[in-house]
Amino acid sequence: MFVLLVLAGASALQAQCPPGLPPATTCHAGMDTNGAFFLIAVPANYNHRLLLWNHGYSLAPPGKLGAEDLSPLGPLLLQLGFAVAASSYRPDVVGLGGWAVADAAEDTENLRQQFIRIFGQPDLTIVVGASEGGLITAEIAERFAKDAHGNLNYHGALPLCGPLAGGVKNFWGAFDLRVVYQFYCQNLPRPNEPQYPLFLGLAPNNTITPRELGSRINQCTGVLQPAATRTPQQRRNLANILGVAKIPESFVVTDMFFSTFALAELVQVRTHGLSPVTNLDVEYTGSEDDDALNAGVFRAGSNEEALDFLTRAYTPNGRAPMPTLTMHTIGDGLVIVENENEYKEIRGDAHTQRRLRQIFTDAGGHCEFSASETLAAFQALLGWVQSHKRPTKRQVAALCEQFRPAFGDTCKINREFQPEEFETRIPKRESERDSKHEPEREP
Repeated sequence: MFVLLVLAGASALQAQCPPGLPPATTCHAGMDTNGAFFLIAVPANYNHRLLLWNHGYSLAPPGKLGAEDLSPLGPLLLQLGFAVAASSYRPDVVGLGGWAVADAAEDTENLRQQFIRIFGQPDLTIVVGASEGGLITAEIAERFAKDAHGNLNYHGALPLCGPLAGGVKNFWGAFDLRVVYQFYCQNLPRPNEPQYPLFLGLAPNNTITPRELGSRINQCTGVLQPAATRTPQQRRNLANILGVAKIPESFVVTDMFFSTFALAELVQVRTHGLSPVTNLDVEYTGSEDDDALNAGVFRAGSNEEALDFLTRAYTPNGRAPMPTLTMHTIGDGLVIVENENEYKEIRGDAHTQRRLRQIFTDAGGHCEFSASETLAAFQALLGWVQSHKRPTKRQVAALCEQFRPAFGDTCKINREFQPEEFETRIPKRESERDSKHEPEREP
């Protein structure tokens, strides 16, 4: 269905529902005044419930949204009567996506308000997001939870595989991998290329493509070729990098993209070349010669202004007043599962742990949840919001088994797993002030 969108604070344009959505769905699309594209889909059987979706990290320039941008459950939830809406998030100052966390939370909140202007106040609003979108979801649950009268804007939050320890601590891990990789590989940059401080991620005038990055990583480690074909030096390099960074071999290239391209966007664009990360007092362990590594690895301190920016983008404070259910794959090598331990501690410090349920699945990928697992998490959260009774892990697992025959997939919810402390994977920086927001006690 075509709709002409004329909204305060939004560009007017003709919108047609993208392919893949149920018939008779009404779609509104446009761009807000900050440059964020948005898509709102409302089914004919609208039940006055709204899901707002926050996507994960993307360096690509934001663009118009399709059906796939309305969350993995979007088409199904539309069939069930939910309205679904999503934002592309606004671009950075050079037109890219990147670490958009602080801006993205505002963009999604603006979208919620736009939805209300068109369709009125929904009876219930759930905010959901995955990966970077999981952190954005947690931020929204804290910053935009209530209106001026104390009423909930968002009734439930579902952060999936999110870096919930916050931007600062997760970029510590990215920086650690960056400097450890360079110590062993010496090819980003090569000795005959212009040198630069590694907290920049890549050279200021970088010409390396992701494909070239993969090639250089493979030259050093052989990680993209069969293990039997790796040279002894490649095997040593790879073993040292994996031992120190504590990541799975299958994530080396993915994590190095984040440690180069994502770090470069953060530092060179958002913090204006100033370092938000440090490793001055980090004692690296896990290599064949830790003394040599610690003596020779690149070191940098953080700039207070840059650190403040990354703290705001974002470090959870735990003060989410609505039910929050998180889900994380245990073997995630990009956003490590230990983020969930840190988030649980943050919620404990804020005295909001009773409004938190954490679910873990036995999978090795990043955000690799089955449809049954995702729907079970959503349905468990929805039931919690409606009944005010926090679901048990057993109940979430039972919901998954209930949905599995329809999807023909798997349920790998692990009811016993508890993640270790974040510092067992990414060392704490003693020289830095605590990156947590100071929590307020609940009345």
